[in-house]
Amino acid sequence: MGTVGMLPLPTAGTSRRDRLFPAPRAGRVGHDAAVPDEIPDLQEVRTRIDDVDRRLIALLAERARLVGEVVHYKRAHRMPVVDRAREDRMLDRIAHIATEAGVDPRVAQQVLRTIIDGFTLLEVEELGPDEV
Repeated sequence: MGTVGMLPLPTAGTSRRDRLFPAPRAGRVGHDAAVPDEIPDLQEVRTRIDDVDRRLIALLAERARLVGEVVHYKRAHRMPVVDRAREDRMLDRIAHIATEAGVDPRVAQQVLRTIIDGFTLLEVEELGPDEV
């Protein structure tokens, strides 16, 4: 199996999880598990994670600008802040996208739920709470 960067290339019959996290040798688990022959430099990997985090923040900033547009629209049309049906569709969609990308859909949904909740709080601050 070849590699792209630090990730192994797909092999027929091998799941993404098995490629990224190969099973330990028999009888060894956790920290006692087999160590791969090529160990990445921890600082290099952490630096790459920091770069991903910066890009995530840039995407959140873009999302914040778009939410601002939604706030203006909702204000002009006297719409409620919360649209649970839309949120449910978003969470279903993100689960599908995550699964296709090899990401646990529960993690993706939890992250999106947190993002939705955070931006909803900002919308409530701007528009006021929905009437109950």
